[in-house]
Amino acid sequence: LVTPLSSEGQLLPVQQRQMDLKADVSTAMVTELSPKTDYSLTVYAMYPGLIGDSATIKVKTTPLPEVSNFRVIEEGLFSLRLGWTPPQGKLNGFKIFIPRSNRPGFIYEQLLPRDISSHVIDSLEEDKKYTVSIYAVYPEGPSKPVSVVGKTLKLVPVHQFLVQNATTDTVQARWASVKGATGYRLTWASTEGHIENINLGDNFNFYMIQGLHTGSEYTITINPIFGDIEGPITTAKIKTLESSSVQTLKVSAVSTSTAVVSWNSVPGATGYRLAWRPTPEFVGRDRPRQLALNTSTTQYQLKNVAHDTEYVLTLYVLFGAAVGPGIAATFRTSPLGYVSNFKVTSYTSTTIDVAWSPIVGATEYKLSWKTDNSKPQVQYLDRSILFHRLKDLNPRSTYTVTICAVYGNSEGPEISLSHDFEFIMMREVKVEDIGVNSFTLSWKKAPGASGYKISWIPFLGGDEKSHVVSADFASYTIRNLRESSAYKIQVSSMVGSREGSAVLVTARTLDLPKVEGFVALNTTDNSTVLNWTRVAGASGYRLSWRHISVFDTKTEILGPGFTYYKISDLLYGRTYLFTIRPLYGEVEGPISTMYQRICKTLSKLFD
Repeated sequence: LVTPLSSEGQLLPVQQRQMDLKADVSTAMVTELSPKTDYSLTVYAMYPGLIGDSATIKVKTTPLPEVSNFRVIEEGLFSLRLGWTPPQGKLNGFKIFIPRSNRPGFIYEQLLPRDISSHVIDSLEEDKKYTVSIYAVYPEGPSKPVSVVGKTLKLVPVHQFLVQNATTDTVQARWASVKGATGYRLTWASTEGHIENINLGDNFNFYMIQGLHTGSEYTITINPIFGDIEGPITTAKIKTLESSSVQTLKVSAVSTSTAVVSWNSVPGATGYRLAWRPTPEFVGRDRPRQLALNTSTTQYQLKNVAHDTEYVLTLYVLFGAAVGPGIAATFRTSPLGYVSNFKVTSYTSTTIDVAWSPIVGATEYKLSWKTDNSKPQVQYLDRSILFHRLKDLNPRSTYTVTICAVYGNSEGPEISLSHDFEFIMMREVKVEDIGVNSFTLSWKKAPGASGYKISWIPFLGGDEKSHVVSADFASYTIRNLRESSAYKIQVSSMVGSREGSAVLVTARTLDLPKVEGFVALNTTDNSTVLNWTRVAGASGYRLSWRHISVFDTKTEILGPGFTYYKISDLLYGRTYLFTIRPLYGEVEGPISTMYQRICKTLSKLFD
């Protein structure tokens, strides 16, 4: 017999029910009970025509599973977003409600379907605490409710609003984020009555206001936005500087590890800040660095920069604690030089004389030599030495001689040549002419040679190519080379199919021509006309521009006949970066760069 008990512990016979079990059953599952209810369970032994002894126990069913992890996900000015974890079991749904504090009833109640786990309660009052409850609805009835306390946001102003770092045409605004704000409205007004504003997203806490007038006082205000509601206004005042910025920034005397930076003096400046770092293509080659310089300094030598690396450097003018606008330029350090004109000048049965041309910046030279079956011997030579005699060599052997320039603790690229004591030696091998895509070589004819083999390979690696000419030749032009690239070139004499010792020379093809005379003319409040000098041989031009504070770049591909182009829809008072490259088929030439502020004509070409 299954009999529920009242709250006082009395049996409720009306709700009693009976279960008949077989004689061999010793366990049974009692179902369809009410949750959180006391029951009396009695088992009787049944005999034919008789009822035997009974045993009774009292049990209590567990309550229905509650909603768990009930929490406030997001607080708004007039809303609360709540979330929860649904309980296990068969649900009909949920009921969420806010009871009244002073009388029966609800401020809010809503029945929700069983397949959701979050809900937004809106139309609440600003800056008020609410106790929100929820329970799960089962076929058997509701679970015990659970509650959470949430508080709507208060309509507050922006705190810690700082307007600082004024320059001649910009100021920087910073502020602390406001909880729950969906954005901010920043407004600036001059004393002459000119007003501008911008709406910013909730992730902003910094903005540089540009296009301001020199030496003018501005009132800057900011207020948080909560959806369609605007919060209180916070105000600050600031005056732009009357001093100008650096107009000319040059980089000169660039070597493998140094460069000289110079600029024009700025009246009224209290100092300068110079920063330099590798461009994105060369990140990792060196670390970003910066230093402060006094107002009398207009030239500085950068030292210990990485070789063969492109840098961007920026110079800022300092006016006390304020930082003026920056001006930028790029430069690329020279690669570690390779030894050129490395050759055998004479030899005997046991000696080889080698010579080479001097390398700027080298501190010494490392010379090594070996045969195929021996370990290399090494000799370090002072940078003033351009000749060395290898002695006590094995007759009738082929030696490989290698040399590289040493720059402090770094070694430049190696170049090698081989010498066979039994063969005709090439003499007076030199590069007569260098072009963008070609070299012309010449040499002194070798008696007894049946021809000459010319081989070339890019210095930084690649496929080696060669060509054999007859004994009548004393010069040869290598074509179809890559521009701005160094090559190792070997010339050796041939006797039949045998190849003699090669003389090695190095050379670098010329750079592709760049755009010259890149300037901005006829600049208006929202446009500018860019002019340049036509580049001979160019198949077109790639012209790009962007606002200096954003990375979104616009690009136009122009034909070879263009020497000017008008760009419209620019923002008044803003500074733009313009770049142009000549195109040679699918190859892009060097870049020319210019900064231009859209309000007056002021341009500078950086090499």
